[in-house]
Amino acid sequence: MPAPRLLILGSNGGLGRALVRKLSTVHEITAWTRAELDLEQSETIAAKLARCDFDVLLNPAGLTSPDACETQPENARLANTAGPQALAEACQTRGARMIHFSTDHVFSGEPHDLWHEHDATRPVNLYGRTKREGEKAVLKACADALVARVSWLFGPDKPSHPDQMIERALQTDDLSAVSDKASVPTSTADVCEWTAHLIANPASGILHLCNSGSASWHSWAEAALAIASWLGLPVKTTLVRPILLAELTQLRAARPLRTVMSNEKLQTLLGGEIRDWSTALEDYLTEKHRPR
Repeated sequence: MPAPRLLILGSNGGLGRALVRKLSTVHEITAWTRAELDLEQSETIAAKLARCDFDVLLNPAGLTSPDACETQPENARLANTAGPQALAEACQTRGARMIHFSTDHVFSGEPHDLWHEHDATRPVNLYGRTKREGEKAVLKACADALVARVSWLFGPDKPSHPDQMIERALQTDDLSAVSDKASVPTSTADVCEWTAHLIANPASGILHLCNSGSASWHSWAEAALAIASWLGLPVKTTLVRPILLAELTQLRAARPLRTVMSNEKLQTLLGGEIRDWSTALEDYLTEKHRPR
């Protein structure tokens, strides 16, 4: 049986690029950027999808900046709710499967051990609210859809927090990062591996795609700098001054403080343990900075 044909949206984003690179080794792929399909133009989606041959649609696209969502609420509603709903309706009509990527921001961030897929959601910002409404719309419109929640992505296709901290440490030893906000840093390479498995072994409903463990922006930064120093990069420090989220007064949107998601359900589906984020980070930084 031939491998399913894939349509990957948001293919110029960090996760979109990683998915295209990983999955193109096995699947016939159509990769669309926002120029090919804009989720904010939901009225055009059905017609555009009707002209494309695919068996599984992967949607990592959306308006993902919490601050941008606060200042552009209608754009956020279209990109994160109405657009995904139109995608799901089109998939249901043609009998295609859909994997829709969502976020840990659907949770309130109140004190909590691990957030599971069945836990109640209570987003604290417009980004989280529009993404949660998008989740519900997708699952209602497409019976076999999978909503895959991810958190704190890092990888080679888009600079993330550890990359930015290393770049700053090459210039200065005066670094700070938030210590009272926690989640799970997650490798886009690992997300791609898990997604490949989920395409071959279909699942539906809600599923958390994240590495194991947890971190704050502060501990994530210091881990990255320690690895960078070990790799021989001339960072000026491996120490980062801890600050509180409330000190970042430039942020327009509220941020949930603790959104550490459980990956127990994913481990069951994969039939094995999922590696810690720190191991994945070491692999990523080693590959990025090793001498060529």
